[in-house]
Amino acid sequence: MSAPDPESTVTIRDVAEAAGVSISTVSRAFARPGRVSASTAKRVFAAADALGYRARAVDTPAPADGGRLHGILAISVADIANPVFADYVKSAQHQCMRKGFGLMVIDAEETGAIERNALQLAHAHVDGFILASSRASDVTIRKIAEIKPAVTINRPVRGLQSISGDPTPGLTDAIERLIALGHDSLTYLSGPVASWQDGIRWRTISELCARRHITLKRIPGAEPTYAGGYGVAAKFLGNPTTAVIAYNDVVAIGFMAALRARGYSVPDDVSVIGVDDLPVSLLVDPRLSSVRLPRKQLAQHAVDALIGRLHHTVLHPNLEPVMLPSAFVERVSIGPAHPCR
Repeated sequence: MSAPDPESTVTIRDVAEAAGVSISTVSRAFARPGRVSASTAKRVFAAADALGYRARAVDTPAPADGGRLHGILAISVADIANPVFADYVKSAQHQCMRKGFGLMVIDAEETGAIERNALQLAHAHVDGFILASSRASDVTIRKIAEIKPAVTINRPVRGLQSISGDPTPGLTDAIERLIALGHDSLTYLSGPVASWQDGIRWRTISELCARRHITLKRIPGAEPTYAGGYGVAAKFLGNPTTAVIAYNDVVAIGFMAALRARGYSVPDDVSVIGVDDLPVSLLVDPRLSSVRLPRKQLAQHAVDALIGRLHHTVLHPNLEPVMLPSAFVERVSIGPAHPCR
């Protein structure tokens, strides 16, 4: 592959041609990693790196008011009703207060269009954006970052700083523990189609199960909520496995409630694991095993990175995604494998 002209602009079409795939495949590889195979994603990323696609930071123009700051950041979250995002907001607010900033909160309601419109309305009133698990497209996020500095959480976008929770360590330990308990089949209850984290979790689980010869099934989730988890139980019971990993704790808790309503027991009939390790995981019966992600640290890192940009204490932002590790927390929702009766 010849070296790209440094004066030219590399497009997504160039990457697609170099990788031998469609433009839509390139888009999915970046925004929805679970929707393409690992080998295809590797080929796309190699082509993008070789061409310099979005390798440089997004250039944000200087403020029109001569550099004065409003003293307010904005954080956009996918769903403020989800306790995960409530933790992001609380942690970001506390860190902003320690740094002398206020915080505006935007609830995207799991909808890219709502998020995009709200960000456009907010940009004149804030100094920068933290986009947490954004459902917007890469193009939209980059356009926002060209107006005001932006940092992403759980959604890497080339050319922007990103901080994400790495589910791999926790999921690896969770699956190894299930294997030790005799499980040889697993179902993943998936999250939103537009969720980057869902893609990463699915890819990680797929690769681990393939390597350990575990039968794996996937059930698409209607929504990442209690009702969403409750609603997929009937489909699961039509072709059950001995264990389940849910996209998040809330889905797992709804799923367990639906099993109990149908006369099934967790973990005697099915072992269940969530992701996030929310406080409510300790309150349900049985107490939920979960993959713990560092929610508070993610938001704190994002605030620090953004304020560093605004105060010019960080002149050259780190464009390599920062990944903070997860950990598996075992409780009583998993046990020895038994065929679901």
